Amino acid sequence: MLDIPAHKVLQDDLRADASPWEAHVAAESLTDVLPEQPGLYMFVWRPSIRLAMADDSQSSFHQVLYIGQAGGSGQGGNTIRNRFKDYRKHLRGDPEALWTQEPPTARAARLTHYLALRPLEFWFATVEDRSKIKNLESRLINLYNPPLNSQNRPRLRARVSTIPRPALRP
Repeated sequence: MLDIPAHKVLQDDLRADASPWEAHVAAESLTDVLPEQPGLYMFVWRPSIRLAMADDSQSSFHQVLYIGQAGGSGQGGNTIRNRFKDYRKHLRGDPEALWTQEPPTARAARLTHYLALRPLEFWFATVEDRSKIKNLESRLINLYNPPLNSQNRPRLRARVSTIPRPALRP
């Protein structure tokens, strides 16, 4: 994962290269208000629970489920609006299936399974310089490690120990 200085660099790069993020309820009707521009997007689950903290404040949280790009390297003239259209069918999933069925392994079935979470939001930021989109997307995936992104996710690796192990007794 990224450390605090890397977070600052990513935040500064997003501020310099992307528009401010916008968040909307992820509904099939959202398509008409989305921009016909390249950029980054996320599906974000924001449960309505607010946790009472010891200092009498309240804390809410969110879970980034998926991060994607529109119009980056290899995507030509793709736009945020067009990418959202590709995901609309997955919003029709049954939320009860999350608790009653085993999670599927195929990508499309996983999207339908998890994008049924409510309340679900669609966050996006436009990026004019298409050459920067892929790098920003990869760095966001490394930061949030969303469960529905299978590519570019950070991998946990075992370390080989240099400490000698005691001999096993017969």
